[in-house]
Amino acid sequence: MNSLFLFLKNRNWMLWALIAGVATGLIFGERVAFLQPIGNGFVKLMQITIFPYIVVSLIVGLGKFNPEQVKSILFKAATVMLCLWIVGLTAIWCFALTLPQHDAGTFFSPALISPASPINFAEQYIPANPFASLAEGNVPAIVIFCIALGSALIANKRKSTVLDFLEVIGQGLTVMSKKIIAIFPIGIFAMTASTAGTLSVEQLNNLQVYWVLVLCLGLYLMLVLMPMLVAAFTPIKYRDLIGVMRNAWITAFSTGNVFIVLPVITEGIKEHLRQTQQADEQADHIAEVLVPIAYTFPSLGKLTTLMFVMFAAWLTGNPVTIPDIPHVTLSAMLSYFANVHIAIPFLLDTLKIPADSYQLYLSMSVLSAKVVSPTTVIYIFSFVFLSIFYCRKQLHLKRLRSIYYVVLLSILLPGFMLTSYSLNTYLAGHTQAANEAIANMVIADKVPAHVLNHVPKAYQSGKLSLTNIEVIQKRNLLRIGYLVDNVPFSYFNQKNELVGFDISLAHRLADDLHVEVEFIPFKKHQLNEYLNKGYFDIAMSGLEINVVDLTKVRFSNHVLQLQLALLTKDHELQRFKHKDEITQLDDVHLAHVEYEPILNKVTQQYPNIHFSRLNNLQQYFAAPERFDALVISAEAGFAWSMFYPEFGVVVPEGGATQYPVGFAIAKRNLDLLSYINAWLDIQKANGQIDKAYRYWILGQGSTKKQTRWSLVDTYTRQTTQ
Repeated sequence: MNSLFLFLKNRNWMLWALIAGVATGLIFGERVAFLQPIGNGFVKLMQITIFPYIVVSLIVGLGKFNPEQVKSILFKAATVMLCLWIVGLTAIWCFALTLPQHDAGTFFSPALISPASPINFAEQYIPANPFASLAEGNVPAIVIFCIALGSALIANKRKSTVLDFLEVIGQGLTVMSKKIIAIFPIGIFAMTASTAGTLSVEQLNNLQVYWVLVLCLGLYLMLVLMPMLVAAFTPIKYRDLIGVMRNAWITAFSTGNVFIVLPVITEGIKEHLRQTQQADEQADHIAEVLVPIAYTFPSLGKLTTLMFVMFAAWLTGNPVTIPDIPHVTLSAMLSYFANVHIAIPFLLDTLKIPADSYQLYLSMSVLSAKVVSPTTVIYIFSFVFLSIFYCRKQLHLKRLRSIYYVVLLSILLPGFMLTSYSLNTYLAGHTQAANEAIANMVIADKVPAHVLNHVPKAYQSGKLSLTNIEVIQKRNLLRIGYLVDNVPFSYFNQKNELVGFDISLAHRLADDLHVEVEFIPFKKHQLNEYLNKGYFDIAMSGLEINVVDLTKVRFSNHVLQLQLALLTKDHELQRFKHKDEITQLDDVHLAHVEYEPILNKVTQQYPNIHFSRLNNLQQYFAAPERFDALVISAEAGFAWSMFYPEFGVVVPEGGATQYPVGFAIAKRNLDLLSYINAWLDIQKANGQIDKAYRYWILGQGSTKKQTRWSLVDTYTRQTTQ
């Protein structure tokens, strides 16, 4: 027992807390979700010393150097950083090649039509108001201010008074950090248990290809590339390096936050050098100065999120090609000086990837942070150690151990790449295709329904042209006109059931009227005739409310506001990116099913653009080579791209046009129109329209949420059977 106690006492408590947290989450599942606020509290506790620590360490570290030392150190540190970037980016691009073949397609997202946020480098990096930068947590601006102030103190002969004062404060902050770290295993346990217990199967399945990709890349960078480079070029052994990084690595992994472990990294470097009798005043100063700088500049941890950009391009059917690599690399290095959440939308826009892909990143950010943060920690350790020994002129590659590590990391790269490719090929083959998701969507609350493929002869006499609520309830039947294959508003799913946004609303309307519902097909040009002759009571199928039809039928209040877009082959999307570029093309042939009033104005203004009207959308997909693109709503276009993944959707910049859609009713049936408008107001107020929009248009909830697995639940089910 004593030996067991001594063994546990000598082990790292953060590691035990991590293991215990994972085990607790797997055993109890969502029952331990209550621990999350405790973990968040410990994160905030760790943040208490961070900003003061950055300010003090940078000013003191730089202020104590003389001008010659600063020039030498910063030049050598910049050289080390540049070399790490080159080696790391080479590995990242190698892993980008491991993505398997994939049929693209995704649901619409409003983010598609939102303009990309421009990166304001001046705001990020120029501390116009240092106190505001501190209050807002703008780390790059804070670092630049501290570097400027510290550099200004270098030549000041009276600097010792200020530096001694700040050094005392820094020592106090270090003591505070150590006290917090002593109890931080509690926070690590709470965060790990809540994450492991609440992480849904849906989250894991959603982007599992990306998760495998970034995990294999992260493991290679963390366990192979960076530590082996340090072991190869410096006197530090691989095993010792892993040991000194362990605390900061575990904390960053558990919290997904690098910022809070910066003091831990600095003290860990200085402590290791003291233990190995390699410490001196210069090394301590280098660590204090370079740790915050390394955090501010793009790290290899941040750059691993480039994998998401590659994944998004692959997912949407526009994979990054080898000629794109230099352009993407330069854009990435410039944009990653800013926040990752600014850089990724910028890169998505640069690569012409639909902006709504960024939402996928947000959904996986909790998981990907478990790789990005610890990779950043190891990058900072490696960068600082290499810089310290470079300044001492102790970097060399002449030892047998150096050659061994360089050869080993070179051999392991193809091995990790093969693992990533094999796993992702398997996962891609067993992942639900995009068209299956939309083809399997169903209407939750249905009433008895009859779906016809023609207009019954009994309706063609014109006797049913006058309709009101009383008549509908008396006959116990609501007759709805629908457009065939008008995804996602009205279409047949895999079970040959008529479903869609408008179809679900038709079932709800019939349920509120306590009648059955009958669906009768029509084509867009037949709308006025069929309605006014009484072939059906209401037309509901994503119908555009336009000024031409206003004189022939009555429209309800608008149900949705849709965005006009173009659908074309993926390789043609670039041609239609900007409105000005489209208008300058020699001859453009576009197909459409509706939007005639809008398109007539376009033809008058731009004679080079010609429009051809089709009876239905399937006509376009039957012979797409006849046209340059199809005019369609972005909402419908994305749905069709799931069935035809070789097609993509683009909203031309500078030519964004929105239009309302609603229900159509015969001119004489004003009583029915009044009822429908009031009914729509009620549905909007109680959230039913929004619920249908999120399901049918955005695809939220299109896949069934699986119950979170846990050992306790498994045991309970087995004992009750």
